[in-house]
Formats: sequence, C-alpha cells, structure tokens
Amino acid sequence: MAEGAGTAVEEAHGELSLARVALAEDDLAHAASHLAGALALAPGLPEAHELLAALAVRTADSGLLLFPLHEPAFIGTVVAHAHLLAPADPGRALGLLARATAAAPEQPWADVTWVRALDAGSVEGQALAQVFTTVMRPLGDPAEESVRTANEVYLDLARRAVAAHPDDPMVHATAAGVGRRLGATGAAVVWGARAVELQPSKLTLVWYAYALRADGRDDDGIAVLRDAYRRFPRELDLCADLANWLAATGRAAEGIALLEEAVARDPSYDCVVHTLHSMRFDEDGDVRHLIALADYTRDHPPSGHEHYELETACRGRPWLGLPAAATEACVNMLAQVPADAGDLGTMALSALEVPSALSLVRRRFPGVTIDIGGETPPDMTSAVRPGRALWTYTGKVASPAVPPPSQEAVELARRVVTPIWAHPIAVYDQALPLGQLPIDDLLGLLVHPPAAPDGSVELPPGWWERSVQVFAALGVLHSAEPGRNHPTDTTAHRRILAEVAFGVEDWATEAALFALVVAAWLDPLGRTEVAATVAMRFVTAVRAAQGRVVTILDSLAELVLMTPGLDGEVRALAREVLTASAAADAAASDAGSPAESAAAGPAAAGSAAADPSAAAGPSAAGRSWLRRLFGRRAS
Repeated sequence: MAEGAGTAVEEAHGELSLARVALAEDDLAHAASHLAGALALAPGLPEAHELLAALAVRTADSGLLLFPLHEPAFIGTVVAHAHLLAPADPGRALGLLARATAAAPEQPWADVTWVRALDAGSVEGQALAQVFTTVMRPLGDPAEESVRTANEVYLDLARRAVAAHPDDPMVHATAAGVGRRLGATGAAVVWGARAVELQPSKLTLVWYAYALRADGRDDDGIAVLRDAYRRFPRELDLCADLANWLAATGRAAEGIALLEEAVARDPSYDCVVHTLHSMRFDEDGDVRHLIALADYTRDHPPSGHEHYELETACRGRPWLGLPAAATEACVNMLAQVPADAGDLGTMALSALEVPSALSLVRRRFPGVTIDIGGETPPDMTSAVRPGRALWTYTGKVASPAVPPPSQEAVELARRVVTPIWAHPIAVYDQALPLGQLPIDDLLGLLVHPPAAPDGSVELPPGWWERSVQVFAALGVLHSAEPGRNHPTDTTAHRRILAEVAFGVEDWATEAALFALVVAAWLDPLGRTEVAATVAMRFVTAVRAAQGRVVTILDSLAELVLMTPGLDGEVRALAREVLTASAAADAAASDAGSPAESAAAGPAAAGSAAADPSAAAGPSAAGRSWLRRLFGRRAS
C-alpha cells in the first residue's frame, strides 16, 4: 500500500459511517455528500460502491440528481455520477472518469468492475477516442510507475477498443498515445501504424511517430514525422517537433536549417521561432539567442499554448536562472563548517574580500576574528566613482553606510525572494511587490539581507543573501519613488543602480548590474546606455584583476555575455576571462580536491582560496584583448 493510502482509506471509512447514518435517517443529500467524500479519498473501496448502489435504489433517477455536475465540481461527486450513469450511458460515464483522471492521475478513478467488464463495442469510437485524448497528456510521457499502476485499466480498455473498432483511425491513434505512455510501446506502434493505414492525417502520423520513438525507433519516428511535414507543409508545429527530434539524435544543424526555412516562410509562427532560438542557444551557448527570443515574445505574445523554451534554456545557469555562485574564500570556508558549530574562532585570509561576504561570516559567527593578510587595495576600498555609498572602509574593515531595512521590508523580502527563477524577465515580474518599498529600504536590503524564512530549503552559504540582493535591485526598477516620464521609463532607476554598481566592489555590484541587464532585456531603448555601463564596470574589474584577486570577475563576465548590444572586444574579453577561469578550475581539480585543501584547516583553506596567484582570470599567455583595450602589455 502506498504511503498515505492507509490514512486515506481510514478517512474514507469515516465518511462512509456518516453516510450510513444519514441514509438510515433518510437524509439522502447528506448521505450523498459523505459518499462523494469517501470516493474522493479511496475511489476503489468496495464498501463505497456498495453504499452507492444502495443509495441509487432510493431515488427514481438512480441517484444522479444527488450528485449534480455543477462547476466547479467536486471530484468525488463527478466519480459517483459516472458510476451511476454507466448502465444507461457508458460512453459519457467513461468521459467523466477521464476528467477525474486528468485532474488527479495518481488515483485509480477508472479501475472499477464495470469499466473492466465493459463491452467496448457498446461505446462509439469517437467517445472512446475522446476518453483516451483526455487522459493522455496528464498521464505523463512516459507515466511514472505509480501513475502507470493506477491507470493500467486504460491500457486494458485500449486493447478492447481497437479490437471492437478495427476500422476507426482515431481509436487506434489515441490508443497508441495511451499505450506508449503506459509502457506498451510495441502495441502502440502496431496501433499507430494501423491508424495511419486507415487515415494518414496529421494526428495519426504524429501519434504513430511518437509511438515509434517511445519504442526506441528514433530514425523510423523521424521518417514518419518528416513524411507528416511533407504532407502538411503549412503545419509548422510539425517542423518544430521534427527539429527537436533531429537535435536529440545529434542532427541539430539539420533541425536548425529546417526551422530557418520555416521562419522565412512565416516569421509570425511562434512555435518555430521559439524552437529556433532555443536550439541555437543549445548549440553555441550564446545568450544573444535568448535575448532575441525574449524580444520576440514581447512583440508577439503567445496566442496558443504556453512556451517554455526560454525557461528551459535559463534553468540552472548563472544569472539567467539563479544568482552566480559566491567564490570568496571566506564563503567557501563557511561551507566546510558544521551546521552546529558554535564558534569559528579565527579565520585567516591572505587577501581582503568583498564586504557582503565578510559580513555573512560575521552574521553566522558574531564573535569571529578575521585576520586579513596583504596590503589594503585602494581600488577595492573606495568607490569607482562618486555616488550612493553602501559601505565605507576604515583600513580593511568595511561598515554599512546605510541603515537596516524596515521590518516591513524584511517581511516582504522573505515572502517574495526565491533562490532560483524561471528567466530574467520572470524574476523582474516576481520582484514587483518590492517596488512598493522606499529606495532606502531597498538599499538597506542590499547591505543587510535578512535571514531566510524558517523552514526554507538549506542553501549553500551566500546563495540566499545574493538572491535577496538581486530582488532588492530589481525592486529599484519597480519603484515609483524616482519618477518616470512614461510608464516604462527607468532612466532614474538605472541611474541609482549605476551608482551602486560603481560603488565599493561588492556583491551589490553584481546585483545592480544584473538589474540593469534585465532592464535592457525589457526595454531596447535603454540598451546602449546599459551596455556602456556594464562594459565600463567589467573593464574596471579586469584592470584591478591584473594586480589582485577580484572575486566577482567571473560573475561580471557572465553579465557581460547576457547584456543586449554589448559586442566586440569587451564581449571577447569576457569569454577569455571565463575560459581562463575554467582552465584554472580544471587544473586545481587535477592537483587535488577541495576537500583535501579544506582538511588543512580554516587558515590554510582561506589562504589558498584567496591567493591572487591562484585566482581565476585571463592567463598571461592569452591576453591579446587586454593589450588592445588598455594599450599596454597586460602583465
């Protein structure tokens, strides 16, 4: 018995007890209500079906009016109505059970005696095809084991349906769709082939192709889908499917060529446009394809089904779907500390690190002593250019220059902030509630991020705090406080974010630049300005990296690559930074695992991670872009 099933059955018996009491008192309405509750909890419980039969004989209409199909309908009511309707109209009854399956496919709504014993020939083929179509997508492709077990009755029904309707193409085609999902891929291929033989329509060809694919016959499936596209060239969704299948079998270039031809014929057909941009991104990783997709979506809102290509492409990628990881040695050290550690004692670092990272350590261990070696880098402890100050330095110690946010801001942030997001435009929309906060509160969140809500999933150190900073920066874009010349104008908002970005080097720098990049994704009119801002801040960081560790450098490089309109040498430099960093990571991995380094203790681990000579950055052997940008030999 599945976990939780015992409790459900016990609750169902409780509902049946109440139903019996009501029935004994001739209170049929309450009896029906409790019986519907029992069926919703345990749809196959024999006692429930026995009581349903007893209730049916007490009314002239076999109890149907006791289970009215008002919208929105309770699922137990729908199922009870279906069982009572079955003797008179099994086709409609099956349709109601299919609706229940579509709503909650993990329950065996249709696995009852009358369905198992049903003569499929007594139900019209169209009604059976509609039943299979209704349950097909909710089952999953393929269905999970538990869902497959609960719905094996539909596979049994499919076998009887094709036997009873040997010349009905849609019965065979939809049966193939159900069969492949429930594990009967061989049978699904046979049924799909028969459907095409009877009627080679778009639907029968597609369902046959998917059956072949589920059976491990990719090339045969592609051939059928290609035939479908040849027969129905105006159906461009076939082109999108075919391109995806080709990509999955290592023929992405062929798929992209098909999509480009389709887009040239009809640039307004969103399915092929979305697929084309996402496949191009899959091939070369160039975020400009995703920017083009976002632009297209803004100008051509989906008119049919929802599209998830942008979300899929951004999932798990730095800044596209989550904050870039913190790379500071002190944060890496926190990851090695047991959760129940009460005191860290002394942490030794070989170089100064950004204020937000060190502040995270001090919040976790208020009594910690942090010994920071090396000289104090003046370009790290002062703002790049004058503006709003978030941090001020005294020697190597940074202090907040803005007060903590209000309690209202803290509570709102805890409700709104998430550590991952679907894509840059989605996280902008998600941050909308923060726009009601004053700018001072949003700046306060950048410096004083609140703790994660109780019960939150445990995250690596720094991830939650960096997420709060991202949302706070996006909140600035939503704020009404700076004023707007028109509803989408963010000129004043971008000015505030630029001041933060050019302040003291910090995680807030990254968050502010990310918000600026998102603003450029949303509004093409601001792209030239944002590109110049991001480029200048990145180049400044690269200059600094020639003499010291810049822990946020890789993150800034990622932001460069996703900035609309930022091309040429700066973009090439960002790629070089990330390539050099990946090579350094690979070399470090070959030399020894992080766990081995951490075993040397906090001081050793901190020193190793913060050693400028070991820091990621452009290699000495490959800095041609640095020489062009700076007009001197990069050393």
